[in-house]
Amino acid sequence: MPRANTAAQLKLWKKRLGQFSQCGQSVQQYCDSAGCTPASFYYWKRKVTTASQVGASLPDSQGSAFVPIVVRNNCSSRVLVRVKDGTRIAIPADALVVLQTVLQHAHRVAE
Repeated sequence: MPRANTAAQLKLWKKRLGQFSQCGQSVQQYCDSAGCTPASFYYWKRKVTTASQVGASLPDSQGSAFVPIVVRNNCSSRVLVRVKDGTRIAIPADALVVLQTVLQHAHRVAE
């Protein structure tokens, strides 16, 4: 199964993870019966958990590429932004106001 972040796949994996939590099987046993790999299972478990934490679905090809983010106070000295193409951008925590301004501008340009 390709690793496209679509709403349909997110929905499928929410259902699969719900089934897994009820079945009492190991990850390997469940994946064998569901026709997926443990790597896919853990990939989508992380994606579903992340989407649930921010209360948003993953972007699809029809909608905006912007998704809501939640910045929590923690001891991290940077914020890591992962772009759809795999690029990772580390922003110092003391530059979050600048990041907010840049993202607001990028969102306006994208619309």
